[in-house]
Amino acid sequence: MTIIWSTEDDRRRAAEARRELVERDELMTTFIRWLVDRSAPDGLVTVPEFTAETEARLLALLRLERA
Repeated sequence: MTIIWSTEDDRRRAAEARRELVERDELMTTFIRWLVDRSAPDGLVTVPEFTAETEARLLALLRLERA
């Protein structure tokens, strides 16, 4: 399916949304690697479901660590 954007502003917003999704995926992958690095060698790593506030705080902390 082809999407045709009607204005440059629409294209800009779509590109921004794609960048945000990619950044979120990269940050969550970083968090998973961080958990695995700190887990017990013979234990499972489980992650609880985050509230929106907890996720936002986690993403902010990961951004600081990556900077």
